[in-house]
Amino acid sequence: MSSKLTRKYGLVTAICMVVGTVVGSGIFFRNESIIAYTGGNMWIGVAAWLVGGFITLSATYVFGVLAARHERVGGLVDFAEVLLGKRFAYLFGWFMATMFYPTMTGILAWVSARFTIELFGWHETLGVNQFFSGETYALALFYLVAIYAINVLSQKLSGKFQVSTTFIKLVPLLAMGIVGTIVGLANGTTIENLRSDYVANPVNYPFWSALVATAFAYLGWDSVLAINSEIKNSKKNLPIALVSGLLIIMTVYALYFLGIFSAGPLEVVGGPGGVLGAFSNMFGGAAGTILFVFIVISCLGTLNGLSVGGVRAFYIMAARDQGVKPKMFSQVDKVTDMPNNSAAIFLVFVAFWMLVFSGNFAGWYGEFNMDLPGLVPVFFQFFLIPVFLMVLFKEKKLGRFNRFCAPAIAMVGSGVLVYAAFTSQGTRILVFAGIFAAFMIVGALFYKRTAK
Repeated sequence: MSSKLTRKYGLVTAICMVVGTVVGSGIFFRNESIIAYTGGNMWIGVAAWLVGGFITLSATYVFGVLAARHERVGGLVDFAEVLLGKRFAYLFGWFMATMFYPTMTGILAWVSARFTIELFGWHETLGVNQFFSGETYALALFYLVAIYAINVLSQKLSGKFQVSTTFIKLVPLLAMGIVGTIVGLANGTTIENLRSDYVANPVNYPFWSALVATAFAYLGWDSVLAINSEIKNSKKNLPIALVSGLLIIMTVYALYFLGIFSAGPLEVVGGPGGVLGAFSNMFGGAAGTILFVFIVISCLGTLNGLSVGGVRAFYIMAARDQGVKPKMFSQVDKVTDMPNNSAAIFLVFVAFWMLVFSGNFAGWYGEFNMDLPGLVPVFFQFFLIPVFLMVLFKEKKLGRFNRFCAPAIAMVGSGVLVYAAFTSQGTRILVFAGIFAAFMIVGALFYKRTAK
């Protein structure tokens, strides 16, 4: 065993990691929620996607600047350590390892399983509940183990899979964005939907609810920071990959929303199974099915990209001699050049959070609804805000814009997202805050034990 990862990813792969990790299931299944929250108001929906993209872009820009100055192994956690100290960095890493990466990865595996069931029509022919059933959970676990095996056994295969799925997933997005918008305007569907009084899931604050929904779809860029030390010429290539990747994503997201809005009646595109219904309406049975296959592949590509950061999460803590069993989880296999022990415990946490998320559709929480896709990204922002603040005070070698303006804009963006969550989520965010606090207390105990 060794404890050092080698540089193996170029600029194109890094950009594809950004686009491929962010673009995926979120844009597809969260669009249904946004249409429902906004009552089919296209302008509010587009505004939510653009504002959410700008908030994410402002954050990635700051970390791109930091990446050009501080190059170590752990990305976000490293920057937190440089600016706020080891204890804060450790707690941030603990959150990423035990809550953030596992939760997001579990949801992605579930979405991949759900879309697969809808693709083959098992929810109709076999009566399988695509939102919650033993079959859905088993298929999600299968996808999870398969992606885990690809990352552990062959990183080159993982990189090639990421590049190929990045281009594949852009096909249905661009096809729907361009064709859907043009056809919708031509046949009058867009105008009809604009005039519709459709209300599926009325909320008191439609824009804030929609903005929180977009947060999940913009997550994933941080996974590229986790492989900072594995990117060739990362001081130059990583900032380029982050900023250019987010600009591509913002453009594609807004265009796709316009296309899906125009692809059929709001009752179809905004309800359960709205993605498959929209593609079937716009492209017909055969072509719509082919494009939906691309969507399933894109979800798996996102699952792979997020797993790249997730399997390294416990390794990042262990490399600092912190966390649970640091000697065990800091090991890197000489054959696969992967932290296999870190990957294994990550898989366990993913399975747990995926089961928690499935409880929403099983009715385990009654009316409460543990909205993990909306809540986890908000608590991620709690760790980013102090980092942005300390850039103002500590990064004295940066220019005025990079030191003062950029982090200030990023802080405002994070604050807006947190406000939106408190406004739209209500008491749910307080309950999840208790769960978050419990995880952080457990993590703090391990830090104290290691520190001694």
